[in-house]
Amino acid sequence: MTRWYSYLVVRVRRLLVAVTLTSSLLLPTAVSARYVQIEGTKCPKVGQKRTFKKSAFVCTKTSKGSFWISAGKSPGNSSSGSGSGSSANLGDSCKSQGEVAWSQQASAVLVCRSGKHLYALPDDFPATPAGGYTSRPTWYPTLAQVTSPGKSEPTCAASSVKFTHPVVPLDKLTTTIPYGMMTGDHVTPIDHAYLGIASLETPEAQRSEADYVDVTAPAGGTIIELSSLGAPSTNRVVIDHGCGVYTVYMVLNRPSGVLANAYKEMTAKGGPLRLSLPIKAGEVFGRQRDNPLDLNVFDGSQWLSGFASPASYLTADTWKPYTADYLPFFSGAIRTAMEASLQRTTAPRVGKIDHDVIGAAAGNWFLDGTFGYGGNPITTYQNATTRVSGGSVQGKNSTAWSHLSISPHHVDTTRWVFSIGWFSDPKGDHQQMLLEVPAGKPDPSKLTAASGTVVYELYKIGFTYPGSDSGARAPMSPLPVGYTVFLGQPKGSVILQVNADNSLSLEFGTAFTAAKRTYRR
Repeated sequence: MTRWYSYLVVRVRRLLVAVTLTSSLLLPTAVSARYVQIEGTKCPKVGQKRTFKKSAFVCTKTSKGSFWISAGKSPGNSSSGSGSGSSANLGDSCKSQGEVAWSQQASAVLVCRSGKHLYALPDDFPATPAGGYTSRPTWYPTLAQVTSPGKSEPTCAASSVKFTHPVVPLDKLTTTIPYGMMTGDHVTPIDHAYLGIASLETPEAQRSEADYVDVTAPAGGTIIELSSLGAPSTNRVVIDHGCGVYTVYMVLNRPSGVLANAYKEMTAKGGPLRLSLPIKAGEVFGRQRDNPLDLNVFDGSQWLSGFASPASYLTADTWKPYTADYLPFFSGAIRTAMEASLQRTTAPRVGKIDHDVIGAAAGNWFLDGTFGYGGNPITTYQNATTRVSGGSVQGKNSTAWSHLSISPHHVDTTRWVFSIGWFSDPKGDHQQMLLEVPAGKPDPSKLTAASGTVVYELYKIGFTYPGSDSGARAPMSPLPVGYTVFLGQPKGSVILQVNADNSLSLEFGTAFTAAKRTYRR
């Protein structure tokens, strides 16, 4: 277990640097021309026209320079969030004070403030409805806008996409970690599963080439990204299956098959590739041996209603509210095997990542004065006219330094995990602990402003294995299906208070002092 969690901590740090460089699902378009999406990229001569993938573009002058813009658009056009997005860029002039809209060029939601398009800040968004957002708010970008700049919204139903092939061979699939785990820099619940494979049950030094298994496309589609998370065996692949459905694979050990040539090019260039590479269902695009394979599924027709403030995910991980249960896309023996492999035995088997309870302590929080998942101070975005990059925060150990989550354990949902990015070091020192809820105290989903201040005890997470399982396994092999957790070594006390404005105050100890911190959604 120690090596497994140490691996995740290191891997998450690489992931945060490599993937949250932008708030988009895809990485920046600074790669070879034959792979680049043209919309929003710089162009040489104003008025020049060209066609790309049967769409017309015009070289258009903006206050930031000349950019390829879809024919018929102008730099000042705005969008309610249902189309291809505004082509306004940060710092462009504007007239509609207070208007909030997604900007494709900036890959951000902008607001017209003091005559300029600037980053929209938390106070620029409407107050969250009492029952939360049960569907996408109009100001939030669609999944197509986040993943595929310039691409039209899908007209077909996501339900028409069927996964007809397993991602890894079913006879090599062992245990799957569901969505929602909190570990290391993944302070808030993780939006992907980890597919365990048989080779992980063999000590690393004893593995051979024969232990690699094929990674195959569950359905036909187009590979639109190949990138690295910082090491040769930590690759990332995105497949667009059409109808607003995407699968994402991370920490892929060896891109191969249809990706063999692209992998050589990426390695030679040392940077990510934006692709348009067709792939068939069941076709090989990688090989896996040395760690579980991360699997995300995103569906643009779905919306997770358990995020009290979706705007917090505009500064990084913008795709999060579109995270989908992947089991319904499979059927028959494949679904049965995929479901049986999941550690979690309660519904939803694939897990859950959105636990916010408006007016209560449960769910995700971000340190007061910072802007959501990106971890940067609000002042960083306030008057910025150039893009604010994600992945790191100046002077902090990680983006997650400002994150907090008080959510059910991803497998044993009877237990609450207190997961925090700043435990004792203000630069960030992530910790995950169990929060004890004794008789007479409300659990976090019922801790409201009316509860006043409540002190809880924190404990290290211990593990109990089902049946006769002793827990003995290779370091990288996931824990068995149906394990439970228990209160381990004491880690101290925390005092919590939900405030009248729905913020949350906390301090480690048994009483508030000047060191009290406040978190917001």
